[in-house]
Amino acid sequence: MPVKSYLLAGCAMLMLIFTGCGKKNNPGGDNPPPQEKAIEVTLDGVAEKAYTASPGETYPFKVNITSELPKSGVSITVTAVTDPGGVSVPQDEIPSPVTASTTITIKGLEPIRTVKVTITIKSLDNPNNVVIKEFWITNKSDN
Repeated sequence: MPVKSYLLAGCAMLMLIFTGCGKKNNPGGDNPPPQEKAIEVTLDGVAEKAYTASPGETYPFKVNITSELPKSGVSITVTAVTDPGGVSVPQDEIPSPVTASTTITIKGLEPIRTVKVTITIKSLDNPNNVVIKEFWITNKSDN
């Protein structure tokens, strides 16, 4: 007889433990914090995912952030490599945080050489909020 009493009490205790552990500690209530809006960007002065002609060894273009900016701003990274070949063409670092549309100048373009440019725009608040833009640029000058 006493075994049934202990068994009933043990089952009741296990049910309380499992239901208590299933609840999450959420001091802010049931509403999760709002998600950051995805970054939207357009490039002015270059043909995205296509070829652009440069009249010399430098080429300026504008990165327009068309969405709402994250509170802390974004970082912009520019990489350029020869295509074909994959030789890195060093570019100036863009100071962070970027809080508005900005002009970037691609430099070091050798004559009659195509370079693949990759622009990475990343939220400083949420590292998963990233936009990557690519284009190719060729210096069409003779010198």
